[in-house]
Amino acid sequence: MNFFCKKNEYDLYVAEMELNEEDIFCLDVNEAFYVAKMIFSVTDI
Repeated sequence: MNFFCKKNEYDLYVAEMELNEEDIFCLDVNEAFYVAKMIFSVTDI
């Protein structure tokens, strides 16, 4: 996971890395933690 404070930092990173934005999920911190728990949890949420 990568975290960005500002949209322009994100835009610069995506451009420099030549990433396809359709493959990227932009989540806030709460959403990111929720998804991480779902992915890495050993039990069902």
